[in-house]
Amino acid sequence: MILLASRELALLHVRELVRDPKYFYFALFFPFGMLGIFLCIGSVIPQESGAPDFLQLVIPMAIFLAVTSSALTVTAGPLANLRAKGTLRLLGTTPVGRARLVFTHMLARIVMVIAQAAVLLALAVVLGKVEPSRLPALFGITLLGLAMFGGFGYLIGGRLSSPDAAANVGTLVQLAALFLSGLTFPLDLMPEAVRTTLSLLPTSFFADLMLTQMSHGDPYHPVWLSLLVVTATTVVAVFLAVRTFKWDQGETG
Repeated sequence: MILLASRELALLHVRELVRDPKYFYFALFFPFGMLGIFLCIGSVIPQESGAPDFLQLVIPMAIFLAVTSSALTVTAGPLANLRAKGTLRLLGTTPVGRARLVFTHMLARIVMVIAQAAVLLALAVVLGKVEPSRLPALFGITLLGLAMFGGFGYLIGGRLSSPDAAANVGTLVQLAALFLSGLTFPLDLMPEAVRTTLSLLPTSFFADLMLTQMSHGDPYHPVWLSLLVVTATTVVAVFLAVRTFKWDQGETG
């Protein structure tokens, strides 16, 4: 009975995701659009001796956008919208718990990211930026990043009552994470104090994990430390998202 209820709830969330084109299609195609822009920019930037290889960052940036779009853009806003419409209040009167709601809601996002990652990783191999033997590790890193940012997305969507506010905060977190992670602007090009501070952000550790799997990646941290930080951040974010989740607009706890 529990499995059947979870399955029906997961299908409900899939329909809810697809029926909202404002969020769904943007999150689905945005990483690929930016990938094309990144490739065009990288192809015209002259490669100077000792300068960072911009094209080496293209695939990690696209994966980063795919992960954060699914975990933030199509999570925080739609979840707050369900609360605003009273859907979450209705679910709160059923045996559905916070943990099961979050898990079934995330399943559709996981499937979307898996499909996006498969295409992006295939392109990475074709472009010669990733060795085929590194694909399983990079795929696992992608899912780990989805879990971490998903925790942030549910923390935002689980607390804010306004769908627009939740979507805007999610977008702000996505852009800040992208620009401050060292993918858009390599940390080595920044002043030492700024570089040291930004390198301690969990999002920078996630970016580093992806760079460890690129053919000519230049990660800032060792793999074991990045794994530890991202995993710990994931656990804390998911725990807080579940514990602070609000079913109703007027709920204070």
